[in-house]
Order: sequence, then C-alpha cells, then structure tokens
Amino acid sequence: MEKIIKRKVRIWPIVLVIVFLIMILVGMFFYFALAEPSEPSKKIENPVSGITNEEALAGFNKSYIDYLIYAMGGWKLHNPPLSTNTPKIKVKVEGAIYLSEIVNGGILTRKGDGEADMVVTTTKQEVVNTVMSEDMENYIKESIQTGQTQIKLNAGYSELFAKGYLSIHKDLTGESLTASVVEMVS
Repeated sequence: MEKIIKRKVRIWPIVLVIVFLIMILVGMFFYFALAEPSEPSKKIENPVSGITNEEALAGFNKSYIDYLIYAMGGWKLHNPPLSTNTPKIKVKVEGAIYLSEIVNGGILTRKGDGEADMVVTTTKQEVVNTVMSEDMENYIKESIQTGQTQIKLNAGYSELFAKGYLSIHKDLTGESLTASVVEMVS
C-alpha cells in the first residue's frame, strides 16, 4: 500500500508539468493568432492621387486592388502559427478577378483566379470611390452596408481566426465573425 501512494506522489509533478506546458502552448497559439501589427510593414501609395474620377476609371489596374486591400486592413493578416499558409483575398470586379496574397504584411496582387479565404465582389466605380475617399474605411463600411460591395468568407472559422480575419471582418461589417460562420454553415 505504501508503494502505491509513493507512485501516485511521483506522478502528480509530471502531470502538473504536462498541464503547464500545454497551457503555455495554447497561450502562445492565441498570442500569435490574435497579434496584429501596429502599422504596415510597407506603405502603399494611393494610385489615384491627383487624378480625376474618369482618369482613375480609365487607368484601373491591380494597384487599385492593392490599395483597396490595404485600406480594408489586409496588412494586418498573417500566417497561422507554425504554418506557411498565407492569407488570400479574391476581389471580383466586373468580371475581372484579382487574387491578393498577404506575405509578411505586404500585399501581392495578381490578376487571375485561385483559392481564397475571403472574396470581395464590387465594381470599378466602388473601388475608385473607395481609394479616392478621404475616409476610406468608412466608405468601405457604407459600401458593404448598402450592398454595393459584398464580402464572403470561404475558409473555416479556425483558419480565419488563426490568420487574423476576426478584427477586419468586424471592422468592415459590424458583425462578429461567429455570426457569419453560422450563416456560412446554414
């Protein structure tokens, strides 16, 4: 009987150490998943600075999409902890498709389709209005609320959470991501 009690006494420190290590790992995961940079690693210059609305529409290109993603807060997105799976946002603009990938806070956009965590559907005029706006963040919010711009989430909740989409989605739509996930599932 005495040997059984001594074995149990030796097991408790091991169990406590394992529980403590698991708590540290979970805490580190949440820290890296929720961490947002305080400022962009690379500033993007506004492509419509000093030109008219008509000139902006005529010169529409991928730099407008870069700036739109930047204005939406895309520079805050990051890879999930211990992963190389970068955040990707697809932007559909009147039949043209752009795919933006966020790598180390920088936004890399190419014309073409691909898998994306989030899809933004809008018009050239809405993109131009956004990048020409004095208050881009509020203009984007209004555009989403009025239905001129739509946002669809394609990735699972855990992936969206780990990449940092929580605050961006809430800032843009005013909805918590959990409500949208329920909507995506149903």
